[in-house]
Formats: sequence, C-alpha cells, structure tokens
Amino acid sequence: MNRLLVLISIVMLYATAAFAGDTYFNNHPTMWKDPDILIWTPDAEPPIDPKEFCLSLRRNNTGIGEPKCRQFGEWERDSVAVRYANWLKLNMESRLEPEYLRARHPAMKAKLQELEDKIVLFVTSNGNKISVAIFDETATEPKSAGTLFQHGDKIALGDEIASEYFSGKTRRRLTKDERKKMQTAPDDLYQEVPKFVAWVGIGAGYSQAKIPLTPDNWYRSHIRSQVRNYRITKDSVSLWNFLDDSGPLFSVYAGGTWYGFIGLELIYRFAQHDVKTDSKDTVYKELDYWKFYQHEIGLNVLLSRTYPATKWLDITPFAFLGFQYSFFVEDIGLKDDVVKPSRAYGVRIEFEEAYKGALVGIGSQFVFKKHYGIGLRTGISSRGRNVYSDPTPDAAAEPTTIGASTIDWFISGGLEYHWSL
Repeated sequence: MNRLLVLISIVMLYATAAFAGDTYFNNHPTMWKDPDILIWTPDAEPPIDPKEFCLSLRRNNTGIGEPKCRQFGEWERDSVAVRYANWLKLNMESRLEPEYLRARHPAMKAKLQELEDKIVLFVTSNGNKISVAIFDETATEPKSAGTLFQHGDKIALGDEIASEYFSGKTRRRLTKDERKKMQTAPDDLYQEVPKFVAWVGIGAGYSQAKIPLTPDNWYRSHIRSQVRNYRITKDSVSLWNFLDDSGPLFSVYAGGTWYGFIGLELIYRFAQHDVKTDSKDTVYKELDYWKFYQHEIGLNVLLSRTYPATKWLDITPFAFLGFQYSFFVEDIGLKDDVVKPSRAYGVRIEFEEAYKGALVGIGSQFVFKKHYGIGLRTGISSRGRNVYSDPTPDAAAEPTTIGASTIDWFISGGLEYHWSL
C-alpha cells in the first residue's frame, strides 16, 4: 500500500511538472476587490471560459470578492488593438524585458490609460503553449507575462492562471470622487523613471606590483628592494620598496546603476603587508615583527550593460574608473628580551597619513534570479603622496617621497545581493 502511494505521488509530481508554466516576469498588477476581468484574445475562441475563470479566481484568492469576467469584444473588434494583440502573440518570449512589449501606438496607449480599475487578461494559443499577459492602467506594457502548457481542460487552465498571476492582496476599488482627486495630482504615470538597481557585496582577491604582460625590469628595483637600518632602500619612489608587493586583498562595497548604464560604487579594501627587512642587517635582531595594515576607501564610476542570458541569469559587464585614499597603519614589536630598542628603531620610516590614488579596471556581475550575484573584477590601482603634506624633511619620516609612484594590479571576486528601487 505504501509503495502504491509513493508511486501515485511520483506520477502526480511529474504530471504537475509537465503542465507547469513559465513566468517571464511578474510585476504584480493592481489587484482590486470585486474586479472587472476583461479576457482579450486574437484567437477565434478564447482558451479559457470567462464564467469558469471567475470561479477559478474565487477559489484561488479568497479576498477577491465577486469578480466579473467577460470577453473583451471591444478590443477584439478594434483594428489598433487587434494589430497589437497579433504582435504580442508573435513576440512574447522569455528573454524579453517588459519594456520590449510596450505599446507604441498613441491610440493603444490611450486605451490602456482608460482602463481605470479594470484588468485585461491577454491569453492566446501558441502551438502547444498558452501565452498570458496582464495589463492594468499603470503602465503601457504588460505587468506580468508567461506561458502555460496547453491541455484540453479549460477549468484547469483557468485555475493555473489564477494561481500564478491573481493570488496577490486586493485593494478596494476607487470611487469616482477619489479618481477625480487623483487626476488633480501630478501625473507621473507615463514618465520615464530611471530604474535604479543597487547592490552590496563582500570580496576577496589578490594584488601584486607587477602588472601582467608588462616587462619584468619595470618592477625589478621595487620587488628586490630590502629595507636596511629601518628606513634605507635603493630608492624611495614606491611603497613596494619597503613593503611586500603581493598578497591577499579583501573588500566590502556597495553601489548602484541608473538606466542599467551608469553607476557609482563605494568601496573599502583591506590588505596586510610585511616590511621587507634585510635579514643581513644586524639591527633587526631586536625585531620580532614589522608590518603595515593597508586601509583604502574609494569611489568608482561604472559604465555597464546588462544582458539577460536566461530568465534566471543576467550578465552585466562593466568598466570602472575612480579614486581612493589609502592609509597604512603600522604594527611593530620587539623581542621579549630586548630591554632598550636601538636608536634606528626610534627614527624608523613612517608613511604619509594618507595617499591619494586612482582605480581603473573592468569586471562583470552574474546575477541569479534578480537578487543573488557573483562579481568579478580586475584592474590597476595607484597611490601617491598627499600634495598638501609639509614638504620639509622630518628625521622621523625620511625620505618624504615614499609612495610618489606606487601602482599595483589586482583581481578579486565577491558575493553580492541586488535589489531594484
């Protein structure tokens, strides 16, 4: 008996999957209590029965009240609406965004605006599938769209449409006076509002002084340099003369784009660098450790373009250019048996309070189901001395030109969360 129940459950699961729909997008049309549902189709006969569909609505949404459903004959006899309906039938597919299905003809736009609190259910047969789109007065493109597998039972098909697209919370329909008051308010119904997409993320990566595909001799003096007597190197042009030039890099960032094209991103980056002390220098026998923590705060400008690869994956390649401030915090310690440090220890090298620099690079975001993302990026960052610092040499901070020309390459990946406003 138990095996029979399991078998029946498996068969029902496969049957449900076979008739499952494919929702392209669902921006949730306004659901009114006691609504008027106008069924609009370019087919000779609608794939669903209006009376039975009203019963499906009541079964699937207890708050919908007493819906009224009828075939939208006015639009089915109008040449402009018929042309738009046939165009929708041919062009609805999963990779399209809602704006690509927007009505362009002024007369069709006017018809949508005149719907008031009625809901138009566009439904048509496309081969072995039923295409569905829902319109209300708040937009000139469908609020929701998708497909269902066609089968002979109109009641079951109506139940599937009602369950997928009409199960939201309902609102009381507006009175005539309330509508008049709304008409006197600023009308932004058809304004082009920039779509703002925001994200936050955490990332990890790697940075090094040598930029790939560039000659080694550009970096040889920096990479091979070692610090003697706490502050002496062959030169002091780059921070990498004093610090290890490669290592892990961690970041936290938040940003957003307007129109899916231009955006801003605030970043914080952290890395740890050991000082490259010369092991042959006897003064370092007193030293236990010596390193600097690198903290960076920056702002990037991004140029991007989003490509919907599938209905659940968007790929957004981007390029970025920005600026940053870098702060190096020293962490140093002597061995436990050192009673008094050397004089050289007391006048060791110090870095500037802040370095200014630039960031430039490329990357891409892979966003799953509009919210969960993976971000990859690579680029070049620079650091330079603060031009407002005192140029007078200081014995405790010589040489003063440290970091005048510091550049490194980085690559990183991050986990992100995206949302739209």
